[in-house]
Amino acid sequence: MSENTDIEQPQTQSSSPSPAQQPPPQASVPPKSRKGCMILLVVLMICLVVFGSVVALFVAGFYAAGSAFGGMTEVSPFETRKNKFVEELVEGGHFASNKVVVVDIKGVIMNADGGFYQIANSKTICDQLEQAGNDSKVSAVILKLDTPGGEVTAADMIHHKVMQLKGKNIKVVACMESVAASGGYYIAVASDYIIAHRLTTTGSIGVIIETMNYQKLFNKIGLQAEVYKSGEMKDMLNGARPRTDAERQLTQDIITEVYGEFVDIVAAGRKSKNITVEQIKTTQIGDGRIFSGKKALELGLVDGLGFFEDAIDKAVSLAKIKDDYKVVTYRRVFSFSDFFMSMKGPGNKIKIDIPGMKSWTNMLEPGKVYLLPSSGF
Repeated sequence: MSENTDIEQPQTQSSSPSPAQQPPPQASVPPKSRKGCMILLVVLMICLVVFGSVVALFVAGFYAAGSAFGGMTEVSPFETRKNKFVEELVEGGHFASNKVVVVDIKGVIMNADGGFYQIANSKTICDQLEQAGNDSKVSAVILKLDTPGGEVTAADMIHHKVMQLKGKNIKVVACMESVAASGGYYIAVASDYIIAHRLTTTGSIGVIIETMNYQKLFNKIGLQAEVYKSGEMKDMLNGARPRTDAERQLTQDIITEVYGEFVDIVAAGRKSKNITVEQIKTTQIGDGRIFSGKKALELGLVDGLGFFEDAIDKAVSLAKIKDDYKVVTYRRVFSFSDFFMSMKGPGNKIKIDIPGMKSWTNMLEPGKVYLLPSSGF
């Protein structure tokens, strides 16, 4: 008799997770799809390289051919690795062995960029003069001046670079256009020869510090300034209170010192016209007034009257260049960083527009010494 015995088999618990716990199935990429993606990526890279090469060749050809259409860029931007500026042809042949470089000094001379203001940035101008001095093909430089002047140190740095050019036997001609006064004249006297338009405004040999006293205005509106200072003269140009005699004297001493430097610079630069320090200080030449180009010629402040083309002829003559020369200017290659930097003004300053005053006076910084005509000019 057989006996049915139910033997319970041990239930082995499956190690596989429940359907709720199982991770979602990963889609496997077929080998053919991966291979297709790689091929597409390689093709795209090849297209980018080819496109970049075509653009580079086009740009290089454009710049190389530019000299045939006067005023176009003559030097390829790829050469700016060694120079900060490229050249633009003004006149002459592309392959001329001698260069006359024109450097523009236009606007108020400052150690800064002006954003939307017309500023003659001394750093940029000095860099251009240095590049010209390091170029063995440069025989002469023309300073194209259209400036009322500016900061003392900015003008002096440019003057210093011009003197370095002359030390390298590079002839320098100053060409005065609408205005070349004060700091503009300070720079011009470093030249070997100064040409002015007969109606140029020049001269204004003098120094100025401007500030504003608004104490009476504060009194009217019930506003009072509080100043905490470490020394008696720390707020000497504070416009919320009257000047003391000691402050006036100190300010005048600074003006007198800088004016003495200016006079020495002019006397050294106009030595050929026998203009002395004493003559400048005791005559109309050095009392800060402005002159026309014609009057400046009579006084010996300039060497001749003429136009830009006359300045070119004079530069060529002084450098003893024959027909084998070209006239070029410098310009920086455009970049988006330069564009966005140019959006920045000279600083966050309160600007007050006063009828009858030149717009450039709004850019002056309190406490800085300027070689500029008076505000009423």
